[in-house]
Amino acid sequence: MSVESTVISGEDLSTRNINKTIKNGLNENQKKFLVENSQELDSIVVGLRENAEITLKGDFGDFIGALNHGANINIQGNCGRYVGNNMTSGEIIVQGNTDDGVGFGTYNGNIVIKGNAGNSVGQLNKGGIILIDGNIGDLAGLYMLSGDIIVTGNAGKDTGDWMIGGTIYVGGDFQTGTNAEIHPLEVDDKKKLENVFQKYGIETDISAFKKIQRKDIRPFYG
Repeated sequence: MSVESTVISGEDLSTRNINKTIKNGLNENQKKFLVENSQELDSIVVGLRENAEITLKGDFGDFIGALNHGANINIQGNCGRYVGNNMTSGEIIVQGNTDDGVGFGTYNGNIVIKGNAGNSVGQLNKGGIILIDGNIGDLAGLYMLSGDIIVTGNAGKDTGDWMIGGTIYVGGDFQTGTNAEIHPLEVDDKKKLENVFQKYGIETDISAFKKIQRKDIRPFYG
């Protein structure tokens, strides 16, 4: 039996009221929510720890889905900075473009941007998958420790700058940063990319991708 979404909409809604309405609904065991808003509000659906389905329609500001811990969040519009900041589990899909800092400090879960993103994608990333189906800016994966960053388009300068662990895959052009080097794709890499692209309905040429990992072990970081 399908469950209808709780609809939250209106021109005068505030961040506080939207988040409070969702929290109250979750406390009453509601699991599906639709938010329609045109005010580019910041910090919507932050810190959710429940297994819920959230759809956001319209453009939104910074820190959407930050500290997500299990919810599936689908955003049908553009977002500002730090989508999924410090997320630990769940899934965030943006059907549009985002600004800087996607997945900053992410621990786990999947973040998918079906458009372009700004600088510093996956900075300090500690796990999970960040997939950008478009182009990104500079400094992707700066100081990342683990997880995967996948970019189907071009990346900018200093990709993987001082990365400590994890892997970055780029299908277009890019420039590596300090202590990052390019490796050929192995069989396991191709299978991983095929599975991710199939899951999110992305058509791209896997043979064009390059793998970027750290060059040397750094003192104090192993």
